Amino acid sequence: MGGEPAERAAMAAEATLLAGERVQLFGARALHWPAQRMLVVADLHLGKGDVFRRAGLAVPRGGTRADLWRLQQLLQATDARQLLVLGDFVHGPVADAPWRAQWQQWRARHAHIGIDVVAGNHDRQLRRAAGLADLLGITLHTAPLQRPPFVFAHATEDVPASIDGYVLSGHLHPVVRLPGLPRLPVFAFGAGAGVLPAFTQFSGGQPIWPAQYRQWYICAPAGAIAAGHTA
Repeated sequence: MGGEPAERAAMAAEATLLAGERVQLFGARALHWPAQRMLVVADLHLGKGDVFRRAGLAVPRGGTRADLWRLQQLLQATDARQLLVLGDFVHGPVADAPWRAQWQQWRARHAHIGIDVVAGNHDRQLRRAAGLADLLGITLHTAPLQRPPFVFAHATEDVPASIDGYVLSGHLHPVVRLPGLPRLPVFAFGAGAGVLPAFTQFSGGQPIWPAQYRQWYICAPAGAIAAGHTA
């Protein structure tokens, strides 16, 4: 699974400034904050394929393994010591879910990485089941997480107006459709908030209007590509 040219290229980083901080954007759908050695992703949706298969849909297997492999490659490429997931860490049931053994094996191999999760709308079980986050080896935050100059949330609207900071969120699964190309996931950054693409490759997407954002970057096989920048 590793070593394919397109996958290696997606690990190439595009550097930019957000709220005065240097960050790196990866075509593999992750943001790296070097000053904090933090890798940030949104919408991991562990177990989404299992939910669809239980509903009778013929969804290919292997999605969780592929997503976790990409996550491992990103951690190695950045030497990050902290992983932050901006919501929708899981997609459905957690107890006895087929993906859980894969996750726990992966977590054991990365025990030195601190993992924080800002709860999203699909993380209801994590919110309700006492001790479940601990069993998965994560720290769950049920409110936006402040790490100046940033505020990390699942959705922009989750952040109260009383909290100051540049908001980074997920939830929307932003994509663009360019002439002659399939829809592509993007990073989209506005004046006071930015949206990360869904990390899982098994996801739909909400088309965005690039004119709404000051900067946007396409997640392409060649890496993250700066495709728009306005004053």
